Amino acid sequence: MIVAEVQPVHWDTAPVAKRDSIIVIGYARVAAGAAAHAVQEHLAISLRIDRETHVVTEVDSTAATGLVRRWLAELLTGVDFSADITPLLAEIETAYLGHGNGAIRQAIGDAWRRYAARAAK
Repeated sequence: MIVAEVQPVHWDTAPVAKRDSIIVIGYARVAAGAAAHAVQEHLAISLRIDRETHVVTEVDSTAATGLVRRWLAELLTGVDFSADITPLLAEIETAYLGHGNGAIRQAIGDAWRRYAARAAK
């Protein structure tokens, strides 16, 4: 009987460095009239924010279409989350003409509140 030697699992991982960003996720309920509601009840917007500058460096979301996901990434990348986001929410109000408008603004506001609460600690 020949027994094969078992090799330990090796994971290719990057060296651990100081973490300079934080992930913040905002959630909102999708309007019942929105097409996305058939697929999901909640919208999530995930933001990677630089801890020192408070600037959004990466964006992902569960928006129903790739176009909206890309638009959100373009809109939010570079935003300073330590500042007032009222102008940003106003821009969404006028630039996104769909049932998901409220959910998008609510999810971004939720992420902003979560970040502000964390930054205050």
